[in-house]
Amino acid sequence: MIKITDKNFNLEKEFLKISSKNNGGYSFFLGTVRDDLNKSGEKINGIFLECYKDLAIKQLSKIREQAIQKWHLNHCVIIHRIGKISLGEKIVLIITAAPHRDDAIRANEFIIDCLKANAAFWKFNISKKNEEIVNFNQKDLKKYLKWSDVLNT
Repeated sequence: MIKITDKNFNLEKEFLKISSKNNGGYSFFLGTVRDDLNKSGEKINGIFLECYKDLAIKQLSKIREQAIQKWHLNHCVIIHRIGKISLGEKIVLIITAAPHRDDAIRANEFIIDCLKANAAFWKFNISKKNEEIVNFNQKDLKKYLKWSDVLNT
């Protein structure tokens, strides 16, 4: 399941939707808005996330399918919020479920690394004075490229 939404989500409800006796391991990634500074050194109040929804759904679907195939997942949930999100609020949830924990954990890491580097989302830091776009992080590209064996299959 893939969902892009401007609404908050409930972690427990999303987990219960995929909970199964066939899963021996679940892995969760929950991204939240952290207390941070913008490029000007001002404290941010939150973020604003934009996306090109049709493209993002296509990209996330491909990433999800690669993870399901490579790690034999029984379930894979990706929820990403858009719009204005305040400090401490949830941004993204990834739940992977497989017969074995190692597969669930590796798949989850793969998905977030690919999402950060290769999905059509744009983040803006919001401060009292302005909104500033957050530039692409080279660290995210390095994490994405480490998965070349999976991406090239």
